[in-house]
Amino acid sequence: MQLPFGQDIIEKFLPHRRPMLMLDRVSQYDGKSITTEIDVRPDAFFFAGHFDGNPIMPGVIIMECIGQTGALLVALGGDFDTKTHLLAFTGFEKTRFRRFVKPNETLCVYCELVKARKHLYKFSGHAKVGGELVMNLDFSAALTPKT
Repeated sequence: MQLPFGQDIIEKFLPHRRPMLMLDRVSQYDGKSITTEIDVRPDAFFFAGHFDGNPIMPGVIIMECIGQTGALLVALGGDFDTKTHLLAFTGFEKTRFRRFVKPNETLCVYCELVKARKHLYKFSGHAKVGGELVMNLDFSAALTPKT
């Protein structure tokens, strides 16, 4: 796969679709880590009412972006088939919010696989805008069959 690549390729590996598919591009991937980019559009669904007159990307949406990036890292490695399985969050640790994300910014998300054992995964990730740290967190996820 040639880098960078966009949603047309991402959709082959993640079950998410708009508006919940957050990732726009993959700019780096080496099998152990991945960097994605999200163009924060002013008309994104989560800005409506958060906060009126002062739109701020919700922290849980940033967490979702980091989680999707981790799931994509594992899926690109061939660890699971998105037709039959999902990778679902099981926990968050050491989550820190550092900066607001506003419309028309590009959120750059980095995620690395820290540990994998059977169907359980641990990740470390962070998000930045213009090189400035927005959020960092460690999280875990489990592979689960689709039902």
